[in-house]
Amino acid sequence: MTSMAEPPLAQPSVQTGTTPDVLHHITQPGNDLVVWQRSNAMPWTAWLNALPLDALPVGRVELQTAEALAVLHEICNASGTPMGPMRDLFTFDMADLIGRFAAITGTDAVALRMDVVTGNACRRWHRDCLPLRMICTYRGPGTWWVPPALAPLALDHADDELESQASQLQTGDVALFKGCGWAGQTHDAGTVHRSPRIEGTGLVRLVLVLDLPPEKRSNR
Repeated sequence: MTSMAEPPLAQPSVQTGTTPDVLHHITQPGNDLVVWQRSNAMPWTAWLNALPLDALPVGRVELQTAEALAVLHEICNASGTPMGPMRDLFTFDMADLIGRFAAITGTDAVALRMDVVTGNACRRWHRDCLPLRMICTYRGPGTWWVPPALAPLALDHADDELESQASQLQTGDVALFKGCGWAGQTHDAGTVHRSPRIEGTGLVRLVLVLDLPPEKRSNR
């Protein structure tokens, strides 16, 4: 009997695109990072950048996708984010991302984190031990990531900059990071990344992070 050779393992890769359809490529084997590249000249950008620190929306909550828009407005109200057409557009965009994340992960619930960052959060190169994470930086500089071939170097020198060999997400970009919790992934799989180091610069970041709720993370 002739034995059939096993197909070669897919090499980790990064996919980018300028339309939201690219996000669905994250489910394909070998795709560890997918980026929807969006223009940072969105209608709410100037409004968001002009908001004082204490008026930026901050919150951590698990929500049902059907209630996303209402919950987002509750977060804005609690944070003192002023009402108006720009807030409506901004919250609608976040609700749209929640819906896209839920559709890709096949869930009806999402763990949301909206953080205002003024220091060096997640300053070291690392991988996420999660099935899948969506990140969008709405204000300030975006997340840094390294190509798969440079992952071992970055992890061995986690405090080094490596910015000359790394790439950075732009403000407004939507990224899906596949972690080691994704079905079929090994412990050393997933795109290595870190937050930009902004401590002492006066920069402010507003970052949306979407995850599966803890009870759903083992289902992937």
